This record gives sequence, structure tokens and C-alpha cells, in this order.
Amino acid sequence: MTADELKDLFDRVLSWPKAAQDEFVLMANAIENALRGHQHVASEIELQISEAAITSIEVEPDADPSADEVDILESMKRLVAATQKSEKESGSDA
Repeated sequence: MTADELKDLFDRVLSWPKAAQDEFVLMANAIENALRGHQHVASEIELQISEAAITSIEVEPDADPSADEVDILESMKRLVAATQKSEKESGSDA
């Protein structure tokens, strides 16, 4: 791809709806991070989707949940909370 082709693409992107532009930026950042070998950091939207998916799973609780199940759930909650806190502190949208 030449510089002119890339510039033309970016000029067209400016006319896209904001949601499409946001998705374009997310995809470009993901590609760049993969090329640089960086670990993916979930965006606020990705975290919300994951959390909604986790909470929407309907599971009949065991009469006596094992300690492992409780540990896993608590660890997941702490991870989501820490990631959200870190993202808010850094002001990052990526």
C-alpha cells in the first residue's frame, strides 16, 4: 500500500459513522499491538461485554459450592475490577 492509498483510506474513514471509525481504530490498534508483540488490553466496552456475558450465564448453584468455584469467581471479579480501575487511571480507551 502506498502513502497515497493510505491517505485516501483515512480520508474516506473521516466520512464514516463514529461507531465505524471507533471500530476501525480498535482494529488498527489490535494489529499494531500484535505486530509489536504487545499483550492485548481489553477496552471498557470489551470488559462490559465480557462481564454481561458472564453474569448472563444461568447456572444452578450447587448446594455446597466448592472452594475452587468460589475462588475462581472472586478472582474473575477482582481481575475485572482491577482492569477497569487501571484503565480509568490511565485514561486509556484501548
